[in-house]
Amino acid sequence: MSIEDKYDEVRQLISIGKEKGYLLYDEVNDLLRSDITSPDELDDLFNTFGTAGIEVVDSEQKYREEKQEAGEEMELDLTPGALDKTNDPVRMYLREMGTVPLLTREGEVEIAKRIERGKLAVIKSISRTPTVARKVIEMGERLKVGERTIRELVIFNDEEITDERIEERTREVLRQIDAV
Repeated sequence: MSIEDKYDEVRQLISIGKEKGYLLYDEVNDLLRSDITSPDELDDLFNTFGTAGIEVVDSEQKYREEKQEAGEEMELDLTPGALDKTNDPVRMYLREMGTVPLLTREGEVEIAKRIERGKLAVIKSISRTPTVARKVIEMGERLKVGERTIRELVIFNDEEITDERIEERTREVLRQIDAV
């Protein structure tokens, strides 16, 4: 059974609220002095007012001020803005990408060569530092004593992996390390 069916006063409040668009807390308290006492019933009552589109407010003046402020805000929001193509980041990105030419085969080859030269320059610079020289000598010592294997230090092609080739490569690497 709904709260409207239980209490005639609630129906009366709803009809008053629909006429005015709002109810005052004092009006609700006057008509429902001691009839509704449980929190669940009070919750049902205010939910019923809400579904009927009735606001419950402290004072009539406060209600009118809120409505006036809401109306002013609505007026500002109702003016249509000019459509601006540049405010969408995806469109901006795609437009910019459309102006950049794609790479040609020659351009791609040139960039790949520059990347390779850069990598070699970095390796050359790093390999000339004292720290790397010490580490290389340390790895050579470990290789000589058997703590490390040549496979841990050198990358082999699958075709190169034979016992003969591994021993030859070990001697070659040790000679180069001794030269450092």
